[in-house]
Parts: sequence; structure tokens; C-alpha cells
Amino acid sequence: MSDKDPNTWAAIWLAVSTSIEMKGAAMASVIAVLRVLYDGKETRWTRIILESLICGGLSMSATSVVRWFGLPDDMAIAAGGAIGFIGVTALRDLLMKLLVRKAAE
Repeated sequence: MSDKDPNTWAAIWLAVSTSIEMKGAAMASVIAVLRVLYDGKETRWTRIILESLICGGLSMSATSVVRWFGLPDDMAIAAGGAIGFIGVTALRDLLMKLLVRKAAE
């Protein structure tokens, strides 16, 4: 795969721009960055970038859950937006509470 071939970059752009997973991940990443910047609690760029990447990864994982529930694929973008808005820490806390509750039953 040569980087000088314009068809290669066109194929990559087509794959990324038509992928619902990538759109959801991009939505989660953008919202996470904006949320962290808006809060102003964290100013280190490494933390902001890592938060964004983790939210994007979680959003890509959520796409399979959206499909498992039989929802339309476009719901992955909404799930990405929600994950980005909630944030990694709040989402982790929520999931840990649910897991502890299920384990106690």
C-alpha cells in the first residue's frame, strides 16, 4: 500500500466516512474534548486527549450493543454523543455500581 497512490487515500476516506462506528467514535471524542475544556477542571492536554480516545473507544464498543438490541445503526452516533457527554469516570462509576449490585444478588 503506497502512500503516493491517491486511490489508497480515497479508499481510506471512504471507509472512515461511511462507517457508523467511526462516526460514533468521532462524536464521542469531540464531545469529550469540549466537555473537559468547558469544565475547566483538567487543563493537561494529555488528559484531554486520553479522555477523548477512551470515549471514542467506548463508543466503538457500544456499537455492537446497539446492534444486539436491534436498534438502528445510526443510534451508534447518539450513543457516542452520550458517552462523550457522560465521560469516562462517571460511566465507569455507574457500571461498577451495576456490577457490584448484580454480584451481590
